[in-house]
Amino acid sequence: MRSLRTLISQSADLRVFSLGLIWSILGTVAVRLTPMITTILISHWFGIESVGRFGVTYSTLVSATFLASTGVNLMATRNIAAYATTDPGTAGRLAGMALLLVAGASVLIGLAIFHFSDAIAERLLRQPELAFYLRVISPIVVVSALNNVQVAILNGLQQFKTIARLNMVMGGLMIASVPIGLYFHGLTGSFTALGCAYLAGSLITAPAMLRALKTRGIPIAFRGALSQWPMITRYAIPALLASILFEPVNWICTTIVVGKPDGLQQVGLYFIAMQLETLLLFAPQIVVQVTIPMLSTGFGEHNRRRVLNVLGMGIGTNLVIALGFVTVMMLFGNWFLVLFKLDPAQHWPIFMVVVFASAMIAGALPLGQVPVSSGYMWTGLSITAGWAATFIVGTWFLQDHGAYGMVIARAIAWGLQTLIYIGFTRFAIGRTPSASLPRPA
Repeated sequence: MRSLRTLISQSADLRVFSLGLIWSILGTVAVRLTPMITTILISHWFGIESVGRFGVTYSTLVSATFLASTGVNLMATRNIAAYATTDPGTAGRLAGMALLLVAGASVLIGLAIFHFSDAIAERLLRQPELAFYLRVISPIVVVSALNNVQVAILNGLQQFKTIARLNMVMGGLMIASVPIGLYFHGLTGSFTALGCAYLAGSLITAPAMLRALKTRGIPIAFRGALSQWPMITRYAIPALLASILFEPVNWICTTIVVGKPDGLQQVGLYFIAMQLETLLLFAPQIVVQVTIPMLSTGFGEHNRRRVLNVLGMGIGTNLVIALGFVTVMMLFGNWFLVLFKLDPAQHWPIFMVVVFASAMIAGALPLGQVPVSSGYMWTGLSITAGWAATFIVGTWFLQDHGAYGMVIARAIAWGLQTLIYIGFTRFAIGRTPSASLPRPA
């Protein structure tokens, strides 16, 4: 029998997947932990209502960043991975176009948030005191979006080790500076420190991105970059619309609940529940980051065997992770609630829904990348639109149940989306030529 080392050395896909996963996990830990650490400190120092204020404002920042960059990021990762070897000139123009579009979009969105902060806080959120914090985060949108698109380009080049090192540096800056800013200047200080960390991240990522492009022989080009506009209509626009439907839907649902008499407390509780989801899906989402360029290459080569191998590795890895975190939360979940100064007897049902929904999401995440990787972007948009509509409608009908109603609506939406992803994956793989499958001996 061949040894495991021999098997791994003979499987390029498994080797790339394993190394990419290890480096991505190392690099993402600190970045993902920062919001959770900040939430814990706010709950202890300022109370659950302040968690609600932080949650609504941070959700606005994340939603605005997604709106400015996610569609272009997916386009850049997918197509730079596809063209890096076969057509370096096109890959360079795609990188240039991605940077130009994200810079322009993030500036416009940041200015809009700053200008309409009072209207957003008073009319939409019905919390006038949040207007000041919205103005504070408006410039952070720009540096956060620029950092994201640079990382997306590196991801398309499968520079997982470089991304990991950059994330460790930026994550260290966040963990060191955000709590200090929170301690001395409250929520204003925490957001200011967060913005400085993103700015530092953008400044150190830019030269790393340029070096990676040069190493692959890809000349980044801004002149003529817009000649790649068909990539925008085919990939970025549907991905952008999907991001509008996906991430900001959390913000929409919080606006439904935040106006209730105890709205800030319920939003704070929901935000803490989402920190648990973020913790549980931390590793599965990294698996997805590794699989996107590999799936894109497999579909680009019309290689059904490679697509099935990558999906099998991604889903299998995520299901093992999901089983582990469900077991851990069943045994030690009360400690997590105590960490946020919550009552386990009162709030445990909310977090159990989140735990089991996260396990389901973990298994479905690799399937969610099939529409992007196979080129069916508009189909992926339609699936995401269904998820968004289900979540919003469910929250509207369950709004009197506060945070519990929101997590129930979210779980239902994910359940329906998972079933649809399974059906579409069967369709997409069936459309991939079977000639790439190995012939029987």
